[in-house]
Amino acid sequence: MRPICLSLFAALCVVATACAGGDSPTDPDDPGNGGGGGGGATSGTRMTATIDGQTWSAGTAAGSVVALQHAPRSGGYLITGIEVLANGGVNRSLLITINNISGPGTYPLGVDAVSVYGGFAGITESGGRSWTTPISGAAGSITITALTTTRIAATFSFTADATANGATGTRTVTNGVVDAPLQGNAVMPVLTDSMGGKLSASVGGAAWNAAIIAAGTSATHLSISGINNRQTLILTIPKPTATGTFVLSNAPGSILQAWDPNAVSPAGARCCWGIAGDVGSMTITSLTITRVKGTFTATLRPQPGTAAVAIGQLVITGGTFDVGLYHNP
Repeated sequence: MRPICLSLFAALCVVATACAGGDSPTDPDDPGNGGGGGGGATSGTRMTATIDGQTWSAGTAAGSVVALQHAPRSGGYLITGIEVLANGGVNRSLLITINNISGPGTYPLGVDAVSVYGGFAGITESGGRSWTTPISGAAGSITITALTTTRIAATFSFTADATANGATGTRTVTNGVVDAPLQGNAVMPVLTDSMGGKLSASVGGAAWNAAIIAAGTSATHLSISGINNRQTLILTIPKPTATGTFVLSNAPGSILQAWDPNAVSPAGARCCWGIAGDVGSMTITSLTITRVKGTFTATLRPQPGTAAVAIGQLVITGGTFDVGLYHNP
């Protein structure tokens, strides 16, 4: 999934550059901001942040700040700002792409922007060096404070890892602020019940948030899996017909297991937990054909022959899920 996100990041940078320029009519919701249909930097348009302790600001020329709705049906938005230095220094651009957004709120950065509410962000310097939020499920956040058909305003922060063209280390972005017109009039989507999701827990005493989620029902089972760059969790129970509490014992058909998504043979240090006779449960609080919500806990024992044996049992507490379901039938 990581290469897909990086490819999308590069493609969105091209889109943002291509969309730069033009004039904007006035936003009726904010007379100081440009409205839909243009993308030029008008009075009130801004994008600022602090990068590794240094002040960063997008330029004031037309196209220096671009915001657009790239996926109307799923509430997908792209925001980018380009720094322009007159002295020939290293220019830096910031890009944020988010999806499954229906209105103001706080959304995580460092997720796939497909199955999970939120998105990812990155920095590109002149010369092509780039840094992108890792698929950790918690690399930062964006808080949308205003969203209309013509304007978006938000605050943001994130940490990005080196990804291309000689970039090294990490970049930390804090104090991010953007207030910009949306190119072209956006629509306020009504997300279908199966769109987007979130899955989180305390895993071994550390906060864990899924960056990628897959969930669905077959004729016989309900399955939910969550992945980030640290740990994979998978939950499976016999297909429920109503809300209630269900055993996760790792007996056939009632599974909660955990492993390192980067594990290779021999298994990595975060692999693997979940054997028959474990103690766990899932409580479903809401269930439809297209969405399931609930909580889960478990104490998992290490699988024989894996690196987890040296660590011992893995305790999972405070698990919550609110995920869209693919269903068959």
